[in-house]
Amino acid sequence: MRIPLYWDGSDLREMTNTMIANIQSRAVYLYGANPSVDVSRVSSGGNISPSMSDTRLRAGPTTSGPNSGFGPGTSSTSDDFSFSITGTSTVTTTYDRINQTIESVSAATDTNNKRNFVYQSGGNIRAMSNTDMYDTFYDAALTTIADGNDRPGTYRIATSTSVSNMTAVSNSVIFRDTRANASAYTQPGETRDQPTTITNYYLHRVNQSIMSNPSVTYPILIDSNNNLQLHGDSTLNTILQNDIRYWATQYIRYTVNGTGNNRGSGMVDTKLNSSTRRNQVVGSTGSPSTTYRSQRHPAGTSTTIASYFLRIHRNG
Repeated sequence: MRIPLYWDGSDLREMTNTMIANIQSRAVYLYGANPSVDVSRVSSGGNISPSMSDTRLRAGPTTSGPNSGFGPGTSSTSDDFSFSITGTSTVTTTYDRINQTIESVSAATDTNNKRNFVYQSGGNIRAMSNTDMYDTFYDAALTTIADGNDRPGTYRIATSTSVSNMTAVSNSVIFRDTRANASAYTQPGETRDQPTTITNYYLHRVNQSIMSNPSVTYPILIDSNNNLQLHGDSTLNTILQNDIRYWATQYIRYTVNGTGNNRGSGMVDTKLNSSTRRNQVVGSTGSPSTTYRSQRHPAGTSTTIASYFLRIHRNG
């Protein structure tokens, strides 16, 4: 790590830790205007692993049994439904709709060793190398970007398309939790799959405006005439934004349930945990032509099958 120089109005001074931290924060802020690690919603084939599964129960097929031998006019009994039936089964929908794109960003070129901020060493004033700039500013900035908080230009999950200080990447879901609608099943012969939506999940990007543009003390550069010159906002911002975008492509990554910090709501797959058999007499009770119908329907209470989290991490 190098300590950059600044002009205090009368002399060159080494920046304080607070001054350096403010420049680190400016880099985080500028990343939010044009992030280089992008997450998008696709209809299928997303490359962020693993795929997510929504599961729910569906009813078994309706099964009919013949009259069990009771004569006309006799009452039906449980024996009339003694035939076996097929149980409920699971409907699974796979969601692989999260896609990560690493933009092609080149490292800064500093052929004349004048691009970067200056520091003092052994009585000489030199421009930092790209590695010096990383060690002094971008290492800490990347840690902040990946810390799991709502940082500009990062992505997160929400259960609504409208979230303060966020922009929905798409109004289409990236995951939907469904369950069997148990109240829709009343008698044999029901449509087997009758789902209800429990929760929709959407992908958002955090707006740059979630943080204010940090005030900074301007560092010094070496100009084309080998003179020392103060940076202004324009030149400073260009350097910081170009550099943080490059370093992000080297280190910032998103996963589902992998290493890193959770970004927003967990995407929960829930499912009913039981079933019930319903019987029905079709025709006159006891008639030789009477049919006894049965179907097993989803029932019980909700149980969590899996939870999926979008996570951000720095891989170095």
